Amino acid sequence: MKPLRYLRLYKGANDWNRVKTKEELLELLKEYKGILTKPILSYLNSLIELEFSVIREYISDSDRKVLAELEIYKKVAIYNIYNRTQNLFNQQNGEFIISGNDDEIEGLNVSIELNNRDVELFDFDYEEIHSSEYRAPQIPSDFKTMKIGDISLYQKLESKEQQEAELNRIMKILETLYDEKNPYSSRPGVVGGPGITWELDHARKIQEYEKRFKQLDSKKELSDDDKKEIEITNRIHDLILEDFGLTNKSFVDESNKFGIDHEETKLKKRLVKRLPNLTITDHINYI
Repeated sequence: MKPLRYLRLYKGANDWNRVKTKEELLELLKEYKGILTKPILSYLNSLIELEFSVIREYISDSDRKVLAELEIYKKVAIYNIYNRTQNLFNQQNGEFIISGNDDEIEGLNVSIELNNRDVELFDFDYEEIHSSEYRAPQIPSDFKTMKIGDISLYQKLESKEQQEAELNRIMKILETLYDEKNPYSSRPGVVGGPGITWELDHARKIQEYEKRFKQLDSKKELSDDDKKEIEITNRIHDLILEDFGLTNKSFVDESNKFGIDHEETKLKKRLVKRLPNLTITDHINYI
């Protein structure tokens, strides 16, 4: 099932934000000949020809920041990311589920089905709001964002160290829960009230964390499905990083900046690479 953001809620929008064609971009680029330098025009033309990824450091940070203010750069960058990544997957062996413009999606989502479930491999979201019906009232109707979009990469890794850290984290939570006392005094003959609510919620939390601890502690060996998912996600992850000209060291760990899934866990990491108007997030799951 596709994420909810992939459902086009706006109706009757014939001009939705489809990736521009190569011909459209080359025609649009002609309008910038008197504005941009020859090296920059050549750079943009190379991106349109898909000679290399827009994410690669083929221009200086200062030039990238200046270009990020131009609509042509945004359109070319979206075209480059969308088509180079789609071509990369088309060249690989595997029955990938690729969803994009043909599915009226403003982006590119790639997954693969393993053991009757979809495993995320790549996501590029450049979605914009087109209809004033769904636009926040404080945003002007003629507003155009220069944001290129958000890219998500996915890895699944085996790590006994992270498992042990998660077990210790859960145990500390349980120790705290076991020691907690109901802060509400109960009165004889009174049914319900905050005391009972606290007791029920407290018991639910203990049961939930005990279940998590037992599941994690009992997992001794990787299943065949786990091994296959680790192999596929890492192979694809490394191919995309290579195409982007990035390494694992290119990312900054922001796992604890905003929390992961609204709760701390040692079994997930979120690494981030920020470029002007573009964010790349590497989602790591440990087993």
